[in-house]
Amino acid sequence: MKRIGIIVALIACLASCSKDNDDVVNVELEGQWALADVSCFCFFPDDIEFSNHKLAFEGSTLIVTNEGPYQFLIGAGGNYTVNGNLITLSNDEEYRYSIDGDVLTLVSEDDPLLSDDEITLTYDRN
Repeated sequence: MKRIGIIVALIACLASCSKDNDDVVNVELEGQWALADVSCFCFFPDDIEFSNHKLAFEGSTLIVTNEGPYQFLIGAGGNYTVNGNLITLSNDEEYRYSIDGDVLTLVSEDDPLLSDDEITLTYDRN
């Protein structure tokens, strides 16, 4: 009977262990990023200054700063999740991301029901 009790306690202990990703920091995203370029089916004047739009990844929190007449990643500030190279923002928008040196590229996940909705945002690390 003592063995059964030990086995049940061991199974209960192992079953209670879970991998909680809420506190995992994505080190490669961590830090400050300034928008360098936007590619979409839209028009921007030649003199637009994108660098006033910034992202800050701090732990599991994303801070979005938009300054100027154009707004990007509206309502995306707050918690975010990463699964592979797919980042899901707090406003439920999803982007594929890649990092090449100090350049972060976010490509929106295409909605097949909308035409011309893809946008690519390129950020430089600050």
